[in-house]
Amino acid sequence: MQHHPYLADPAWGEHPADLWADAAVTAMKLGGVDHVFFVSGSELSFYQEAIAKAGARGWPAPRLITMVHEGVALNAAMGSAMVSGRPTATAAHVDVGTLNYGAGIHTAWRGGAPVLITAGAGPRAYPGSMPGSRESGVQWVQEPRDQGEIVRQYTKLDHRMEHQDNPGLMVSRLLQVAMSEPRGPAYLTFPQETALLPVSGAVARFPTRDQLGLARPAWPDPSDARQAARWLIDARNPCIFTARSGRNPEAVAELVRLAELLALPVMDTNRTDRMNFPTDHPLYGTGPSPQDADVLLILEAPVPFSPPRECPAADAKIVWVDNDPVQSRYKTMEFRADLWLPVASAAAAQAIREAAEGMLSTADMGRIADRRARLEQKKLEELARQEQLALEAGQRRPMHPRWVGYQIGRILQPDTILLNDALSNAEYVHAHYRTDRTGTYFRSGGSTGGWGPGAAVGAKLAAPDRDVVLATGDGYFMFGTPLAALWAASHYRAGFLTVVFVNRSYSTGTVGLRRGFPEGYAVAAGNYEGGLFDPPPDFAKLAEAANGHGETVSDPEALAPALQRGLAVARTGVPALVAVMLPTLVEEMAAQQL
Repeated sequence: MQHHPYLADPAWGEHPADLWADAAVTAMKLGGVDHVFFVSGSELSFYQEAIAKAGARGWPAPRLITMVHEGVALNAAMGSAMVSGRPTATAAHVDVGTLNYGAGIHTAWRGGAPVLITAGAGPRAYPGSMPGSRESGVQWVQEPRDQGEIVRQYTKLDHRMEHQDNPGLMVSRLLQVAMSEPRGPAYLTFPQETALLPVSGAVARFPTRDQLGLARPAWPDPSDARQAARWLIDARNPCIFTARSGRNPEAVAELVRLAELLALPVMDTNRTDRMNFPTDHPLYGTGPSPQDADVLLILEAPVPFSPPRECPAADAKIVWVDNDPVQSRYKTMEFRADLWLPVASAAAAQAIREAAEGMLSTADMGRIADRRARLEQKKLEELARQEQLALEAGQRRPMHPRWVGYQIGRILQPDTILLNDALSNAEYVHAHYRTDRTGTYFRSGGSTGGWGPGAAVGAKLAAPDRDVVLATGDGYFMFGTPLAALWAASHYRAGFLTVVFVNRSYSTGTVGLRRGFPEGYAVAAGNYEGGLFDPPPDFAKLAEAANGHGETVSDPEALAPALQRGLAVARTGVPALVAVMLPTLVEEMAAQQL
């Protein structure tokens, strides 16, 4: 263990003004946390004081970011962690602030976000018995039976800071757990009277997160790597399926090397939330469906296909690679595999490639060359088809959502960060996204709405020199408390461009209703109440209300100039929004029937 870095101040830990809160915020910074996304609460002023004190004395501490809604704060923390690869932290007011994190807690858990979610805890100490004791009537109603229970199902670990703890150690430990594979959020409650305890003695010493250490990725057993390589070499119709392996840039590079060696097509799956393979590569998106593949290499894909209709043949060989391949965070999981490899994707791809290099015969290389030529031709045909579909969509009035996805793709620079939260139109955004850069494409990783606006704030703060573009459905956008997110973006000059697909519809209450009850009363009567919100809010005015720039577009020819204007404004630090008017999903269904 090293002495707490406050040794730069010889009196640290001896002055009565040095508190447990000081140790906690310094442990956050030493653990890799650059931002604390903070929502004010009556017991949380210790965060503000500790970070201000650190700035005055030159001690390490994260930057405090003022947020005006807890759900947006948590989503911002996730966006920052996704882009930076580093942990982030939040702070919210007791149990009510924790509850206001809302469905973002689900997103952090399912998306594997290494966020230290913190909250104050109502003081329990008898009034006047110690600093921070109860002093306000509201504090009697701020003590649930078990505050950690609120989030326990959605965190790797939760802890209430107690008087016997070492505060720096506990922060370091929670960050160690959050950053270790499989990554995920941890929760810390900090009672007011505990935060105000004076630092003295052993409490002034603690290990940093790096000193505690993170586990190194495991390496596949050589015999498993050889077996996987042999199956892939001998396969007639192999395919790689992935969803999240791209969260590690090394995994992308290793996957490209393996795929190119054996001419293996790579397919993103339903739950893809990263750029896992260069989207303009001839091997990307050119593979068979799961039921047609005879060898499947699955990399960090929790749902690679939907059984039973997409299940591979009974004699197909399946190699499943994941730090947690049996998906222990999911209670029910129906998938089978011939090899379950609890290793990192980068290590698996490298080991399989190295094993394959020593196995290839002349006949093998001839078959692989033939497959490579077929896939290259298939890729050219697919790109041409997507381009033609987009141009045809651009001729339609009212506007087709594919045209919006196409135009978004045209404004993206190589290092632009694209957040795809467009839900029913997400496939159009992804279809026209072309990049070979890691860390440029993100989805939430969960199933809740509202991630996008806050995540865009966090992404921009983590990468201030890069464009950030959020593509979002109007329903999901409203779920995200957008006024709070846009205000934060304006306040911190963290401008990003939001493109809202305004179809005034929930797919669940329109397309889902028709799918579930095709002959039902609601569909027969054309009654989609509950699935439509038409007319919609004026999203452009919402952006203006948050000191941003807003436009509404209905004409396909006006879309590209509007996006360019919005992006130019965002580059000045001002949040910009373009609301694109589309048919409702009910109208789209009617048009498809015609």
